[in-house]
Amino acid sequence: MVVRIRRPSKGAAFIHPIDPAPRTAILAPGFCETRTVRTFAEGWSERARKFNPASLAGPLPLLRRLARDTWSFDQALVVFTYAGGPVVSLGDRDLLWNAFGVPVFEQYLSPRNKLLASECDAHSGLHVITGCEGLPLNHELCPCGNRAPRLKRSERIEELAGLLA
Repeated sequence: MVVRIRRPSKGAAFIHPIDPAPRTAILAPGFCETRTVRTFAEGWSERARKFNPASLAGPLPLLRRLARDTWSFDQALVVFTYAGGPVVSLGDRDLLWNAFGVPVFEQYLSPRNKLLASECDAHSGLHVITGCEGLPLNHELCPCGNRAPRLKRSERIEELAGLLA
């Protein structure tokens, strides 16, 4: 019997919005793999399907394209947004919910996939993790109970790009 030892991959840590994190297929390069998280830089593929993920994560443009097909996931869809790119609109949320049938969580990432802000179960903005100094933030207590300041959905996340340069 051959035992494969999975070496730690280089890349950013992926933090799933659900704890404990379900089996997640990340359809983008640049993330560390774990026992329950695998990256598929080529996007959705036969290899990703065989992984049998309960959750899917990837950039918004790719997930919009995948929404044209029929899907079945148990847990969640994590949508990556980046500086200068599109943010998740209400229309995107409807499209992704109708296609995937699971909750949609937005995560705002740096160009190297470092988590800057993340959406919680309350879907009331993105909780700031790091890198948002100088931006106007909502400091009211989130309905989820998290006291971290939040970026409101109506604010342009692209403003963060200047802070990352």
